[in-house]
Amino acid sequence: MLDRVPQSLQKPLGLTLGWAFLVFSILAIPLSVVTLQRWFQIPWWAGLIGVFLVTLIPYAGRFAYLGLALIGAWYVVDAGFSFSGAVGRFID
Repeated sequence: MLDRVPQSLQKPLGLTLGWAFLVFSILAIPLSVVTLQRWFQIPWWAGLIGVFLVTLIPYAGRFAYLGLALIGAWYVVDAGFSFSGAVGRFID
């Protein structure tokens, strides 16, 4: 994938992509919980159980998990990087 990138930029670009993937992977569960909390007005522990149940579905669950995390990231950015603000008025 990085064959077309100049040799001097391959390592910094690879490290940047790797760190971005790591951070998104770590934040995927909380972001998915934020999405479920906002959509269904449920407490955080129920959202966590819902995310766990979604991940049990083969293939479609993986795409749904990724989609929930991306939507949750959108909500958090829209709320000024505040998880409680991203959930909305409903907070457990």
